[in-house]
Amino acid sequence: MQPPMNELLVALLVGVLLSISAGVRMTIPLLVVSALAYEHVVTLPSNLAWMGGEFTMILLAAAFVVETVVHFIPAAGTALRVAATPLAFVAGTLLMAIPLGDRNPLVDWIIAGCVGGGAAALTHLGTTGARAATGPANLASGGTFGIFWNIIELAASAAFLGLSALCVKAGWPVCVAVLILLVVAAALTARFVVYGLSRVWARVTGIFRPAAAQ
Repeated sequence: MQPPMNELLVALLVGVLLSISAGVRMTIPLLVVSALAYEHVVTLPSNLAWMGGEFTMILLAAAFVVETVVHFIPAAGTALRVAATPLAFVAGTLLMAIPLGDRNPLVDWIIAGCVGGGAAALTHLGTTGARAATGPANLASGGTFGIFWNIIELAASAAFLGLSALCVKAGWPVCVAVLILLVVAAALTARFVVYGLSRVWARVTGIFRPAAAQ
């Protein structure tokens, strides 16, 4: 028997939100899901039951501490993010597979890898690129900008995690509203990035044009 379409919509969006959260900060959603499963608040699929074990939770807690501390070291944090891109894909895949449950293992894992893993990897690459681009600002501020950036990343990852919990509690109408907000936010962000790049390009070409004219 196939699940109702509204349940599938909730599962997909919850998985995407968890994957995006992992793309921003990998260990936060993994640790929270593991702790909830350990306390029997969340039911994991049978093939992911190991994520709710005590050893897994302790390991993820240690990984969370290491990830948080290292990310406050500018060069090391950026290098770590680049190296951890495959891990972000794995984390997104696992988190996407959890809300899909035990419906159809083959189809579920294909969806989890393509959608969840892809969303986590793309988000991870985007935040890594933004972190690298703001490296000079962090250096000029003596590391202060980097602290601010890390707080934003932690808050963003927690926010996406919270949205996933809201979708689980409130059901598909809230999921649709969240989906619309995500699309609008992505469009506005893309427009802002394009506008910013165009201003930078105009400033750079404006600086070099007089020299070229001479």
